[in-house]
Amino acid sequence: MSGRKILVVDDDPSIREILSIQLARLGYEVTAAADGLEALEMLKTSTPDAILLDLMMPRLDGLATCQRLRALEKKAGAKRTPVLFLTARDSTHDKTSAALSGGDEFVPKPVSIQELRERLEAVLLRKGKA
Repeated sequence: MSGRKILVVDDDPSIREILSIQLARLGYEVTAAADGLEALEMLKTSTPDAILLDLMMPRLDGLATCQRLRALEKKAGAKRTPVLFLTARDSTHDKTSAALSGGDEFVPKPVSIQELRERLEAVLLRKGKA
């Protein structure tokens, strides 16, 4: 999966840095945003192969970010970008909300880099077959 572009969206700078380093070591091209509004701005000029999106962020949370992304994709007739919610929250309500907002996967923190890679590769494989 080397060369695949991943956008990491998390308000915690240390999590963004750790994920960016670990994903880069696996061969992914990584960009990062501090919140949903920054991510949506970045998506105007580049399209990642997948997005890792935190649920709880200031300014624009993950659910609203995903909803806006899906609306923009639909309006533009663009392909659906896989969204993996990566969050410390793990309730059934959070999982349902994430799915209803347009998320493809729900990955509770903490997560091993191996599991994250497997989940990323699974959504990227499904995207390739769509």
